[in-house]
Amino acid sequence: MDENPENRDNARIRYKVPVTIENLKAGIIYQARMINYSKYGLYFETDNWLNLGEEVFIGIESSPYSVSHDTYECLRAKIMWRKKLPISHFKYGYGVQYSIDYDKKKSRDSRLKIVEDQRKHTRKRYVQDLLFNARNKILRGLAKNISPSGVFIETHHRLDVGCIITLVVPLKKGKTAKIKGEVIWSSPNGFGVNFITIKK
Repeated sequence: MDENPENRDNARIRYKVPVTIENLKAGIIYQARMINYSKYGLYFETDNWLNLGEEVFIGIESSPYSVSHDTYECLRAKIMWRKKLPISHFKYGYGVQYSIDYDKKKSRDSRLKIVEDQRKHTRKRYVQDLLFNARNKILRGLAKNISPSGVFIETHHRLDVGCIITLVVPLKKGKTAKIKGEVIWSSPNGFGVNFITIKK
């Protein structure tokens, strides 16, 4: 493990990786870069303004907390501080504290282990081309992660919140599931869907 040059109670460990920041109140996803992490939180940089005290979900494509580094993890956190970055690729830097009680968590080994997803249903990394029907048109997108209750679809097609769509999701053994869902948030990069009905 790295040394603790800042003499913190919990050392920051350098770990640069792209992350997504989901604003829970606005339902918007921002692109960001994680710079370092500790047992209780992490530091990331982004071009987007986030308010202090806001709750966010942080999606980490290659989580340092998992046994397998190809694991996608989503952690709930609170924005604790913000600073402007005059000399950086990004405009702002943020420090967050995880929204769980770590005193009740035990590590399985000497590495820092965190954490189940704090969502009602855990999101799993799921990269798959999809076709979906919206506004009487067949459109194409790329699913990036999925849970039993919803999916994030990356696409250049802009859909309004509340729009009802139908999509076909490939399953194992050549089977598919026909899913009716509602767009619950939308951004220039894609949108999040809450499943309404699933037919296999």
